[in-house]
Amino acid sequence: AATTPELADKKKYPYFFRTVPSDNAVNPAILKLLKYYQWKRVGTLTQDVQRFSEVRNDLTGVLYGEDIEISDTESFSNDPCTSVKKLKGNDVRIILGQFDEEMAVKVFCCAYDEEMYGSKYQWIIPGWYENLWWESWINSSQCLSKNLLAAMEGYIGVDFEPLSSKMIKTISGRTPQQYEREYNAKRGDGQSSKFHGYAYDGIWVIAKTLQRAMKYLNATNKHQKIEDFNYTNHKLGKIFLDAMNETNFFGVT
Repeated sequence: AATTPELADKKKYPYFFRTVPSDNAVNPAILKLLKYYQWKRVGTLTQDVQRFSEVRNDLTGVLYGEDIEISDTESFSNDPCTSVKKLKGNDVRIILGQFDEEMAVKVFCCAYDEEMYGSKYQWIIPGWYENLWWESWINSSQCLSKNLLAAMEGYIGVDFEPLSSKMIKTISGRTPQQYEREYNAKRGDGQSSKFHGYAYDGIWVIAKTLQRAMKYLNATNKHQKIEDFNYTNHKLGKIFLDAMNETNFFGVT
């Protein structure tokens, strides 16, 4: 369930399969949004952490050749205020941010001080923060609650869709909507994770992979079974890898 984009490098991590979308998955949606509103000039503000800088680098690639100018690229480690000032100095009005909740509070405090909020500005930031994320960090900042809320009013948070909105029967015979109703009924008051649909589809991937590998072994090698697997058995490892790569179905996500 790791969302960091670097794990998508198949040369480095040939045995890694992701059951959840990469953090990069929202970038095509950001492009669509910018084109929809015909916003042609943007700036980026990125926390200096690999997870965030990789998403920013990918976004730069997605925007390349799309007639959208990235007029300023700013990054910061701990204090974003200098970077926010620079964005204002370059008259950037659409800011594409990549930072965690703690830094988001600092960013919007700086934005308030620089008056970079209201109808002339649009902040687009990650949408995976906790509910009421600012409440956890407001006390550790030099910022008044009402100022912070004024500055962040109207920001757009981008995140992946936790479940498919398609009304189709999936591999389990349920539609995503039926699955969700069943999940919520079984869960009761238990805590929910937005990854639950990906976990469910992930189990189906494993089941289909094992089934495929067993079929292959039955057809080609009567003496070997999947139960013989161990971590030094490269032949079986390769069969699993191929089966996983060939697995394809409609899931609830």
